[in-house]
Amino acid sequence: MGLKEAYQQKIEGQLSEWDAKVEECSAKVKELKAKAEKLEGQAKIECNQHLQTLEGKVSDINGKLKAGKQEYEKVKAVTEEAWEDVKTGAETAWDNVKSGVEGGWSSLKEAMDSATAKLK
Repeated sequence: MGLKEAYQQKIEGQLSEWDAKVEECSAKVKELKAKAEKLEGQAKIECNQHLQTLEGKVSDINGKLKAGKQEYEKVKAVTEEAWEDVKTGAETAWDNVKSGVEGGWSSLKEAMDSATAKLK
C-alpha cells in the first residue's frame, strides 16, 4: 500500500466516524424535539430555542464534513506519482477540516447537554 492509499484510508475512516456521530446527534435532536412538543408555555419556548441552536450546530458540522469529503475527492483524484507534490497542501487542508469539525463537536456537545438538561 502506497502512502497516498494509506492517507486515503485514514480520511475515509475519519469521515465514516464523523458521519456516524452526525447520525447519532440528529437522532438525539429528533428525540429531544418529541419531548419538547409535550411541554407548554415558557418551557416549550426555551427548549425550542435550544433545539434550534442544536440544529444549527449539526448543520455547521455537516458543512464541515462536506468540505472534508471534497478534500477527500481531491486526494483520490491525484495520481500516486503526483502525491508527493500535493501531500503538504492536502494535509494542511485536512487539518483545517479536522480542527473545524472537532471544534464543532465540542460546541455541539455543550448545546446538547444544555438542551438535554432542560428536558429532563
